Amino acid sequence: MIKTMKPVRNGFSLLEMLIVVSIILILATVAVPKFTSASKTAKIAKIEADLRTISNAAALYEIDNGTYPANISALVTKDANGKSYLQFEPTLPDGTAYGIDENGIVSGTFENVMYDSATNRKNAG
Repeated sequence: MIKTMKPVRNGFSLLEMLIVVSIILILATVAVPKFTSASKTAKIAKIEADLRTISNAAALYEIDNGTYPANISALVTKDANGKSYLQFEPTLPDGTAYGIDENGIVSGTFENVMYDSATNRKNAG
């Protein structure tokens, strides 16, 4: 008696592959917008924290020197006593620098929105 052997099936069928790819695409369309939103929220939180940190350092500088610093770099530079008000100069998430005015208000623009230490956020157009 001769036994017939069933053909060995290797790999996946086209239908199985299409189903898996479809599931991955559906998951990606749900996950990507959530990630983008969380990323923007984190960047805004960083800006707000930087504004508070720089503002506090500028206030300490003003107490010691009687005037606010001309720029953020002055807060990082060590004075004659070896004292600095910041360890490094914070930057906005896009790498641009914050600014400071003569009243000690710290500001920076990110994604066409101006953030400042007086109002936290205002539209820059």
